[in-house]
Amino acid sequence: MTEKQDGHPRSGNHREPAGDFLSAADVSTVGLVGLGSVGTAWAALLLAQGLSVVATDPSPAARQGLEDRITEIWPTLVQLGLTEAEAPPTESLKIVTDVRSVALASDLVQENGPEGREAKLAIIAEIDSFLPPNRLILSSSGGTPPSVLQAACQHPQRCLIGHPFHPAYIVPLVEVVAGDAPDEAVEATREFYLSLGKYPVVVRRERVGHLANRLQFSLLREAVACLSDGVASATDIDATIRYGLGPRWALMGPLMTFNLAGGKGGIADLLSRFAPEVQSWWDDLASPRLDEETQAALVEGVEELRGQWTNAEWERWRDNALVSYAAFAQQLPSAGTQAQGQEISDESVTKFSKITRKA
Repeated sequence: MTEKQDGHPRSGNHREPAGDFLSAADVSTVGLVGLGSVGTAWAALLLAQGLSVVATDPSPAARQGLEDRITEIWPTLVQLGLTEAEAPPTESLKIVTDVRSVALASDLVQENGPEGREAKLAIIAEIDSFLPPNRLILSSSGGTPPSVLQAACQHPQRCLIGHPFHPAYIVPLVEVVAGDAPDEAVEATREFYLSLGKYPVVVRRERVGHLANRLQFSLLREAVACLSDGVASATDIDATIRYGLGPRWALMGPLMTFNLAGGKGGIADLLSRFAPEVQSWWDDLASPRLDEETQAALVEGVEELRGQWTNAEWERWRDNALVSYAAFAQQLPSAGTQAQGQEISDESVTKFSKITRKA
């Protein structure tokens, strides 16, 4: 049985091919399922971009508190230049009590439910049952492979990962992980996120943790090993990133940084001279276990770092600094181009140097 116009779902295991995917220009209403910190961030950003939002969450408290949380975020969106409205357009926000109502009213759905696989698959399957087949289902999951989600769908071609980074209304990156979705779905997904002012990167192969989490957890693994082995204090480990690697990585990634280490000859010259040494360093990297002793060292180290500030105070400082950085980042030259005419002013460099250290 095919999907009916009255919104009743299909039955059986038959899968139908999706047609042309709705373009970003034709998306006017976005559905949100899950209204935790990620779902709230999406809601605020979507409203700031002039889109309508229909949203739900199984928690009554999450539904009832959404408008207040968006209002708290709104001044940051104004500061970022994403909206000129003094207050959120709550008339464009509709909160409902079930997934079906979200799917039937939406041109695209962004799922932000918990990472538990069984619960997430049930949510995706329900969205797929009621959302027209040419409309995208995007999941904010940072860990579930898209092929797993697609297996729960009658229209798997339109289900992809669109994984943002916290705080999602400030940090521009979104990982687009296609799984078995066709190129047309990937491009439609990229266009949608670009229309929101996001920076989508395409992850071409499924891996645990997608891409960004793999990168950050590889660094975290070595940081934890250095801490638990007594190589350096927690303060000095974090300072190494904040005052050394971090500022460079904020300007260009590890691959371009590695290339510049080769001087005029670049990475080819560097590898011709130092490949064995680099390999020996890689071979020496640690693989710590999160046993009780390591966990205790990590907790103690973080207490040292936190000082007299609470986590909430650190988060507030971080988010304010990220707003300043976002303005600077708009002037960064694009990778893969000669970046002719793209100059970084001394004023921007000074601003960046200030936000990389605690006020």
